[in-house]
Amino acid sequence: MALLVALLSLLGVTMTLQDDGAIVARHDTVWLASQPSEADLDAWAASGARMVINSRTPEETASLPFDLSAAVEARGMRYVEMPIGGAHGADPALTTQLAALLEASDGPVVMHCRSGTRSAHLYAAHLIATDQAGDDPFDTMNWPGGRDRGMVRALTPQ
Repeated sequence: MALLVALLSLLGVTMTLQDDGAIVARHDTVWLASQPSEADLDAWAASGARMVINSRTPEETASLPFDLSAAVEARGMRYVEMPIGGAHGADPALTTQLAALLEASDGPVVMHCRSGTRSAHLYAAHLIATDQAGDDPFDTMNWPGGRDRGMVRALTPQ
Protein backbone atom coordinates (compact mmCIF):
# COMPACT_ATOMS: atom_id res chain seq x y z
CA MET A 1 0.00 0.00 0.00
CA ALA A 2 2.86 2.41 0.79
CA LEU A 3 4.22 1.86 -2.73
CA LEU A 4 0.81 2.75 -4.20
CA VAL A 5 0.69 5.95 -2.12
CA ALA A 6 4.20 6.90 -3.31
CA LEU A 7 3.37 6.21 -6.97
CA LEU A 8 0.13 8.19 -6.81
CA SER A 9 1.98 11.05 -5.12
CA LEU A 10 4.42 11.22 -8.05
CA LEU A 11 1.38 11.69 -10.29
CA GLY A 12 0.11 14.52 -8.07
CA VAL A 13 -2.57 12.44 -6.34
CA THR A 14 -2.58 12.75 -2.57
CA MET A 15 -3.63 9.74 -0.56
CA THR A 16 -3.27 8.93 3.11
CA LEU A 17 -3.92 5.64 4.79
CA GLN A 18 -6.95 5.66 7.10
CA ASP A 19 -5.10 4.05 9.99
CA ASP A 20 -1.99 6.19 9.57
CA GLY A 21 -3.63 9.46 10.61
CA ALA A 22 -2.37 11.68 7.74
CA ILE A 23 1.12 10.17 7.86
CA VAL A 24 2.82 10.56 4.47
CA ALA A 25 6.22 8.98 5.27
CA ARG A 26 8.05 7.39 8.18
CA HIS A 27 11.76 7.33 8.97
CA ASP A 28 12.67 5.58 12.20
CA THR A 29 10.80 7.50 14.90
CA VAL A 30 10.09 10.56 12.74
CA TRP A 31 6.75 10.57 10.95
CA LEU A 32 6.02 13.19 8.28
CA ALA A 33 2.38 14.18 7.86
CA SER A 34 -0.11 16.48 6.25
CA GLN A 35 -2.40 18.76 8.30
CA PRO A 36 -4.04 16.58 10.91
CA SER A 37 -7.67 16.45 11.88
CA GLU A 38 -8.59 15.77 15.49
CA ALA A 39 -9.16 12.13 14.52
CA ASP A 40 -5.61 12.03 13.14
CA LEU A 41 -4.32 13.33 16.48
CA ASP A 42 -6.19 10.50 18.20
CA ALA A 43 -4.53 8.00 15.83
CA TRP A 44 -1.08 9.48 16.44
CA ALA A 45 -1.49 9.38 20.22
CA ALA A 46 -2.79 5.80 20.04
CA SER A 47 0.27 4.88 17.93
CA GLY A 48 2.61 6.23 20.61
CA ALA A 49 3.60 9.64 19.20
CA ARG A 50 5.15 11.79 21.92
CA MET A 51 5.57 15.11 20.11
CA VAL A 52 3.93 17.01 17.26
CA ILE A 53 6.00 19.62 15.43
CA ASN A 54 3.93 22.05 13.36
CA SER A 55 5.76 23.75 10.45
CA ARG A 56 2.77 25.85 9.41
CA THR A 57 2.85 29.59 10.04
CA PRO A 58 0.85 30.99 12.97
CA GLU A 59 -1.54 32.57 10.47
CA GLU A 60 -2.22 29.20 8.83
CA THR A 61 -2.64 27.47 12.18
CA ALA A 62 -5.06 30.17 13.40
CA SER A 63 -7.36 29.40 10.47
CA LEU A 64 -7.93 25.80 11.61
CA PRO A 65 -11.40 24.90 12.97
CA PHE A 66 -9.86 23.77 16.29
CA ASP A 67 -7.04 24.85 18.64
CA LEU A 68 -4.23 22.60 17.42
CA SER A 69 -1.92 23.18 20.37
CA ALA A 70 -4.64 22.43 22.93
CA ALA A 71 -5.84 19.39 20.97
CA VAL A 72 -2.31 17.91 20.80
CA GLU A 73 -1.61 18.53 24.47
CA ALA A 74 -5.04 17.15 25.51
CA ARG A 75 -3.94 13.86 23.97
CA GLY A 76 -0.75 13.74 26.03
CA MET A 77 1.65 14.80 23.29
CA ARG A 78 4.01 17.78 23.33
CA TYR A 79 3.26 20.55 20.82
CA VAL A 80 6.05 22.58 19.16
CA GLU A 81 5.74 25.31 16.52
CA MET A 82 8.56 25.62 13.97
CA PRO A 83 7.02 27.81 11.24
CA ILE A 84 8.45 27.78 7.73
CA GLY A 85 7.24 30.14 5.02
CA GLY A 86 5.64 33.56 4.82
CA ALA A 87 7.38 36.11 7.03
CA HIS A 88 9.25 33.26 8.75
CA GLY A 89 11.11 32.12 5.64
CA ALA A 90 13.43 29.13 5.98
CA ASP A 91 15.60 29.67 9.05
CA PRO A 92 18.55 27.28 9.62
CA ALA A 93 18.10 27.81 13.38
CA LEU A 94 15.04 25.56 13.07
CA THR A 95 17.27 22.68 12.02
CA THR A 96 19.47 23.16 15.08
CA GLN A 97 16.34 23.29 17.26
CA LEU A 98 14.98 20.17 15.60
CA ALA A 99 18.15 18.20 16.40
CA ALA A 100 17.77 19.03 20.10
CA LEU A 101 14.06 18.13 20.09
CA LEU A 102 14.65 14.79 18.38
CA GLU A 103 17.54 13.96 20.71
CA ALA A 104 15.38 14.66 23.78
CA SER A 105 12.28 12.85 22.54
CA ASP A 106 11.34 9.60 24.25
CA GLY A 107 9.22 8.30 21.39
CA PRO A 108 7.91 8.97 17.89
CA VAL A 109 7.77 12.56 16.66
CA VAL A 110 5.25 13.70 14.05
CA MET A 111 6.32 16.63 11.88
CA HIS A 112 3.54 18.22 9.82
CA CYS A 113 2.48 21.18 7.73
CA ARG A 114 -0.33 21.47 5.19
CA SER A 115 0.97 18.68 2.94
CA GLY A 116 4.06 17.54 4.84
CA THR A 117 6.46 19.11 2.34
CA ARG A 118 7.88 21.91 4.51
CA SER A 119 8.36 19.43 7.35
CA ALA A 120 10.10 17.00 4.97
CA HIS A 121 12.48 19.76 3.89
CA LEU A 122 13.27 20.65 7.50
CA TYR A 123 13.90 16.99 8.26
CA ALA A 124 16.07 16.67 5.12
CA ALA A 125 18.21 19.58 6.37
CA HIS A 126 18.47 17.81 9.74
CA LEU A 127 19.59 14.57 8.06
CA ILE A 128 22.26 16.48 6.11
CA ALA A 129 23.44 18.44 9.17
CA THR A 130 23.78 15.24 11.21
CA ASP A 131 25.41 13.16 8.44
CA GLN A 132 22.42 10.81 8.18
CA ALA A 133 21.28 11.84 4.69
CA GLY A 134 22.76 9.02 2.63
CA ASP A 135 22.90 9.77 -1.09
CA ASP A 136 19.62 11.71 -0.97
CA PRO A 137 17.88 12.78 2.25
CA PHE A 138 14.44 12.47 0.65
CA ASP A 139 15.11 8.87 -0.37
CA THR A 140 16.56 8.17 3.08
CA MET A 141 13.31 9.31 4.73
CA ASN A 142 11.07 7.62 2.12
CA TRP A 143 9.57 10.99 1.10
CA PRO A 144 7.16 10.62 -1.85
CA GLY A 145 6.46 14.33 -2.39
CA GLY A 146 8.12 17.44 -3.81
CA ARG A 147 11.81 18.19 -3.37
CA ASP A 148 13.24 21.71 -3.32
CA ARG A 149 17.03 21.61 -2.91
CA GLY A 150 17.10 25.40 -2.44
CA MET A 151 14.80 25.19 0.57
CA VAL A 152 16.94 22.42 2.07
CA ARG A 153 20.08 24.56 1.60
CA ALA A 154 18.32 27.52 3.25
CA LEU A 155 17.39 25.35 6.25
CA THR A 156 20.82 23.69 6.61
CA PRO A 157 23.13 25.33 9.17
CA GLN A 158 26.53 26.33 7.79
